[in-house]
Amino acid sequence: MNALEHLARTNVLFLNWRDPAHPQAGGAEAYCFEIARRLARSGARVTLFTARFPGSRPVEWTDGVRVLRDGGTYGVYPAAARHLLGNRHTYDAVVDFQNGIPFFSPLFTPRWTADVCVIHHIHQKQFDLFFRWPMNAVGRLLEKQISRLVYRGHAIVAVSPSTREGVRAELGFRNPVYLVPNGSPSPSTVPVVRAAAPTIAVVTRMTPQKRVDLLLRALPALRERWPGLRVDLAGDGGELPDLRALARRLGLDSTVTFHGHVTEERKRALLGGAWLTVVPSVAEGWGLTVIEANSMGTPAVAFDVPGLRDAVRQGHNGWLVPDGGPLSDALATALTELSDADARDRADRRCRAWSARFSWDDSAERLAQVILEEAGRVRRHRRSRRRDSDLTVLTSFRSPNGDHVERTLKTLLRETDRWTRQGDAFQLLLHGCDELRAFQALRRLGVPDAAFRLAHRREELVAPETDSPGEDVRPWPTTDQPAARDRREPA
Repeated sequence: MNALEHLARTNVLFLNWRDPAHPQAGGAEAYCFEIARRLARSGARVTLFTARFPGSRPVEWTDGVRVLRDGGTYGVYPAAARHLLGNRHTYDAVVDFQNGIPFFSPLFTPRWTADVCVIHHIHQKQFDLFFRWPMNAVGRLLEKQISRLVYRGHAIVAVSPSTREGVRAELGFRNPVYLVPNGSPSPSTVPVVRAAAPTIAVVTRMTPQKRVDLLLRALPALRERWPGLRVDLAGDGGELPDLRALARRLGLDSTVTFHGHVTEERKRALLGGAWLTVVPSVAEGWGLTVIEANSMGTPAVAFDVPGLRDAVRQGHNGWLVPDGGPLSDALATALTELSDADARDRADRRCRAWSARFSWDDSAERLAQVILEEAGRVRRHRRSRRRDSDLTVLTSFRSPNGDHVERTLKTLLRETDRWTRQGDAFQLLLHGCDELRAFQALRRLGVPDAAFRLAHRREELVAPETDSPGEDVRPWPTTDQPAARDRREPA
C-alpha cells in the first residue's frame, strides 16, 4: 500500500495564496492543485483554502477538491486563521504553502495536527521588487525570523535542491527538509509542427522577477544574424504594458508578438512550434516552464540561478548562462546549434526524455510520504535515530532472501525513504543521513554488506537514469561563459 492510499479518509487542508482559476495563477498554483486533486482521487477529503477574486465563488468543488475562497490578496491570511480556529479538530493534516509569507498554521492547529510547510523559493531579495520600506522589511521578517520560530521542528518541503539550500543559508531553518519536485504535463496528443524559421516562445507571468526585458534587449543583435527570427511572448502581468513599450522602442514590432493570456492548448502549440524557450528569471523555485517546454521537445536557455540550475541540465535539455552574463551570446549559441534539423530532432528526444522523468503522481506520493512521516512524529513525540541532514545516500545490495528483506524495508524504513527491487537486487535512497549513519541504518536492517555513496542532486529529484540504447548523449556546445502512520522507530 502506498502513502496516498494510507491518507484515504483523512481530512487534509491545503492553504495557498491563489487557486488555478485565479487570473494571476502560475506554477505554484499548478503544483498545489495537481497534488491536491491526486490526494482527493486516492480517497482523502481535501479542502483548498485560498483568496477570493472578482467573479469567483466562495465555495466550489473541482476534481474532488473542495475549494473555499475568502479574503483578498492579503485578507486571505486572517481569513485562513479564522477558518483554522473554527475548525481546529477537523483536519488531520495542514499543508501550508509559503508564497513569500506563509499562513503560520501551527499557531492555529492542535499539536497533534501534522503541519507541513511547502516552500517554492526564497523571497528575501524579491520583496524589494514589490514593496518599499518598511513593508519590504516586514516581508523579510515574516519569511525568515517569524517563520523560523513558528515552524520550528515541523517538516519543510522544498521543490528543488536550490530551494533547500536557500531554506538553510538564507532563512536559517534547521527543520527536516524534504524534496518534492514538480511534475510534468501529460504527453500532448495534438500534433505540433516545429517552425522552419528560428522561433523563440516564452510563456510566463509578466512580472519584474521574470526579467523578460532582458530577452527583448538581446533581440536586436540576434535579428542582424537571423532576420527571420520570430518571438512569441504569452502571459499577463503588471509588466506587460512596459514590455510592449520597450519592444516598440527597440523596433521589434515585426519580430515580437504579444499573445497575452493563452489557453493550455495554445501554450503547448506555441512551445511545441518553437526552437527554443528562454527563462531569464532572477530565480525560480524549480523552473516548471522549462519542463513544460521540454515536454514539447523544446530546449531552454536560462540563467544559472536557484531553481533553474536544477531544471536545466547543461548540454542536455538546454543551456545555462552565468547570471549577469550576456544573454544574446547564449541565444546565438543555441540558435546556431539548432539551425541543423538533425540537432533539433536530437534536442526533441532529449527534452522529452528528461521531462518524462517527472510526474505529478510521483510528486503527490512524495508529499503524502512527508505528511505520514510528520503525522508519525507528532504522535510518537520522539525523533528518528537519524538527525536532520540534507544528505542522501544511494545504496545497493543483493540478498538471497528478497521477500524477507522487502518486508523488513516496509516496516523499518522512514516513509520518505525510497527503494526499488529487481529480483534479489535492491536499491535504496536513504534521506537525511550521511554514509556513517547509512551504514548504521543498514546494520539495523540486517544488511551486512552493501555498496553506498552520497547521491547527487539529480538522483534526489528522480530515479537513477539509464540511457536508452542508441540514444544520442553527446553534449551540446556550451556558451563562451563559464558556466505519516505510527510505526516502530525508523532506521
